[in-house]
Amino acid sequence: MPQLVKQVIQYREHTSKTHSKLVWELEKPVIYQYAVGEALPNMVPANSKVHIDKSETFEVPLFNKKNHTKIVDNLGQHGLLHIQLMPGKFLESIFVEPAGISIDLILANDGALIYEFYNTSLTGTIAITTTCATDKANIYSKIKTNPDDLEYRQFFIRKALKMPSYRNIDEPKTNFPEIMTAQQVALYLQISLSTVRNKTSSNELPSIKVAGSRRYRKSDIDKLSEK
Repeated sequence: MPQLVKQVIQYREHTSKTHSKLVWELEKPVIYQYAVGEALPNMVPANSKVHIDKSETFEVPLFNKKNHTKIVDNLGQHGLLHIQLMPGKFLESIFVEPAGISIDLILANDGALIYEFYNTSLTGTIAITTTCATDKANIYSKIKTNPDDLEYRQFFIRKALKMPSYRNIDEPKTNFPEIMTAQQVALYLQISLSTVRNKTSSNELPSIKVAGSRRYRKSDIDKLSEK
């Protein structure tokens, strides 16, 4: 469903020691297409202008030594706030105020997760307290494998949320295609990506070439498991 958007704020973790803040503003709220599900969509509405006075680059980490951060910003009603992590990271815990903030997950092209906070409340200021951790559950790969499964996104969000108004939901089942990538095989067999590549090199895992790229038939892998 399209959203009314007046302002977009992006916090981006560039390295473990630096991050930036960019602010885009519009003269009045505009209808902006819901971005979740697209391969790194246009993150801001057309005609948005960068507010130079509010945009900054910081030579300090976004998260402290305990991997915690707190962001308090004047987002305003109909505002979007994005937190873009480094690849291989996810938000392990999230506490957000006030009520009336919707949260979604967007996939960046470089393997990073982008958490989107949309303010529908009349309160202008939003406070987000989060903890960052290594993405050992392969959240990025799971969502990329099931790009149209919105329940998958909400599972990882609700698992992280520390708010009583959000009920937990069970992790959805991953649906694997017949022709899989190495990342999908790693998820399917619950092994590391490097193990998949090693087993491919030693011919323990049968593979095929599709348009010049290495791929795997799910049926071939299932036959190996049956032996």
